[in-house]
Amino acid sequence: MRPDQNMNSSLRLCRALCACVAAILTAGCSLVHYHVNDPLPVYQPDHGYSISSANLGPGDGRIFMVLMFSGGGARSAALGYGVLEELARNRFVANGRPMRLFDEVDLVYGVSGGSILAAYYGLHGERVLQDFDKRFLSLDFQDKIVSRVISLSNQWRLTSPRFGRSDLFEEQLDEVLFGKATFGDMAQGRKGPFVIISATDMSSGSRFDFTQETFDLICSDLSSFPISRAVAASSAVPLLFSPVTLWNYAGSCDYQVPDAMRLAAEGTARSRLAAASRTRSRELLSYLERDKRPYIHLLDGGLADNLSIRGLLDLEAVMDSEEVRRDFRLQEMTKFVMVVVNAQNDPAHTIDHNADVPGFKDVIRAVGDIPIARYTQESERVIQTAFDRWRESAKQEAAKEGRKPPQMYYINIALKNMPDETQRDALLNVPTSLYLPKQTVRDLRGAATTLLQASPDFRQLLQDLAAERRD
Repeated sequence: MRPDQNMNSSLRLCRALCACVAAILTAGCSLVHYHVNDPLPVYQPDHGYSISSANLGPGDGRIFMVLMFSGGGARSAALGYGVLEELARNRFVANGRPMRLFDEVDLVYGVSGGSILAAYYGLHGERVLQDFDKRFLSLDFQDKIVSRVISLSNQWRLTSPRFGRSDLFEEQLDEVLFGKATFGDMAQGRKGPFVIISATDMSSGSRFDFTQETFDLICSDLSSFPISRAVAASSAVPLLFSPVTLWNYAGSCDYQVPDAMRLAAEGTARSRLAAASRTRSRELLSYLERDKRPYIHLLDGGLADNLSIRGLLDLEAVMDSEEVRRDFRLQEMTKFVMVVVNAQNDPAHTIDHNADVPGFKDVIRAVGDIPIARYTQESERVIQTAFDRWRESAKQEAAKEGRKPPQMYYINIALKNMPDETQRDALLNVPTSLYLPKQTVRDLRGAATTLLQASPDFRQLLQDLAAERRD
């Protein structure tokens, strides 16, 4: 072989080795660095996984139904799953066609444990009834996460400042439930309802919704963002899981602040609704100050809104009422149904019976459960007041347009409302974890049926649907 041929061969070998080393280093870096959200090149209204582009609105049954899944780990997922099963069992006839209440669900909010069920429902639709039980509820999901955390192969990854336990949780969610699907996948050819997953902004304590409307503020593209990462953020219980970090690209995509949000932030009115609008708008607009907030760190969504009901209130607060009517096609509905699935527990506390200093487990419970419980009670009062206001507003709008107002139903599914005292005490003492024994899961699913059938508004809904069929 000539010398020049030897040199060319050596150069090719050297380039190949360099390429291999670069590939290994790149793969290694991805293993010790969390997923970074992509920037949005150019802002486009009504684009991507957004409320305005989702074509929400009443289906053939002319029912607009909203479900809200609270936090509570597997307890929340099991109770919410039981609600979906009962909605699937209840059928009615509209326009001469048999239908299920399950198919009339348009919008779902989910936080923490409730976000796992909500996201799977939004991604797979009907499939949630077929395999969510075996893929999550019947699986020892918690043991699998612990195994990942203590695995020697992951210990070195956890030493990186850009990788944490929530990233391992994300990987487990993808392996078992989401298969690396993104919000873009969920938006294309939607199989289920529009789902809003919420986390808590670690700096402001405010709710962060995984919709393109929120991502527009930080000039980021939600379409390429993994669903599993949003669920991991929503479920990132402090100290147990690490915060999930988003990069802020605000100011790079020509984002235009909606007039309603800007006016709300600048408002000076003293009414409760105006104050809520002002506060929420200012929380959102804080993301535009990229120099002050180049990174957004997110924790468990239950810390800001464990019932997941503030989302609807905030829509009312920061969006123009006409825009809400248009996006949700409210003028087409004859019934508005809101189902709040509240899996909050109330375990018996014994620390006051002991002179010993409370341990780590007791402190964790107090840090998380006490503020959530107090805030949940306030949220329940606020949503009841808001619901009464919406009902009156709907009557006034219908009178102006010369039509019947929509019938409205508020269905509160809460473990504390179980009629049987023994069952209630047992379920209120179910711990918050990512695994429950099969019998406990069955009990929670059965409780959902009991609570729905005991709800006055749910019974009224079934009666009204039956009466319409007779007419």
